[in-house]
Amino acid sequence: MERLRAFYERELTEGQGAYFNLGPQGTLIPTRMGRHWLAEHRALFGRLLRVTDADRFLDVGCGEGYYTLALAKEARVTVAADVSSSVLRLLGRLSAHDPTRVQRVVTDVERLPFPAGSFDKALCSHMLEHVLDDRVVIAELHRVVKPGGVAVFAVPLKYTWQHRALRTLEGIARSLLKPGKTPYPVAPPGELDVRLVGVQAHIRHYSVAVLTRRLEAAGFRVTEVSGVWFHDPRNWLVRWTQPNRWAYALGTALSKRWPDLGAGLVVRTIRA
Repeated sequence: MERLRAFYERELTEGQGAYFNLGPQGTLIPTRMGRHWLAEHRALFGRLLRVTDADRFLDVGCGEGYYTLALAKEARVTVAADVSSSVLRLLGRLSAHDPTRVQRVVTDVERLPFPAGSFDKALCSHMLEHVLDDRVVIAELHRVVKPGGVAVFAVPLKYTWQHRALRTLEGIARSLLKPGKTPYPVAPPGELDVRLVGVQAHIRHYSVAVLTRRLEAAGFRVTEVSGVWFHDPRNWLVRWTQPNRWAYALGTALSKRWPDLGAGLVVRTIRA
């Protein structure tokens, strides 16, 4: 855990520079790669969570608050929780941050320091791929959300038709150009790749089926599954289409209908 904490204190998040920059007036300014996904995710999270002024809202793994602060405007109380004190300090410097409405908490997300049933709504956006034990984090979210409360989860997708097609093409090219060369081993969907801990941000990758099964096993009832044309610049198709408004809109529309087409996944659940 300390290796991960040190990594995120040093690196902040992958979003900085790639998807947004900090503006001079305490604003997060989307980059060319980030402008469409930021707007899309804010709208999608707003629709799925429907935060009201009666809600206690939790954002786990909130990062710099690029979703937190927009949703906090509607909530009675908001808690922004993250393992990194660096990102929470940056969040506190943003012009949209209201310290009377948003409480920042540095915490190990596998052991949330909140009583059971503390929150009406929760968001866990692009965080499960970063933690050592995602099942424990999901169980903790199930514990702190009230029965009947809403929790929304978002992750990047790797085990999609794009990934399978590329792996097949790589295998063909390897057999032709480098016969006998062993392919780089890939961890099963949803499982920790220990080789990546403290080296890069994403230490596991998901398929649609693995994430939804994992949430249901923890006691969440899945009510909506949506694919998103998001967000990993290492994905050649995303890198090519994301900056283009019309390509991004088309990709997102198709991904919402067939989530396995997208590079990201958003799942709305009810805490049973």
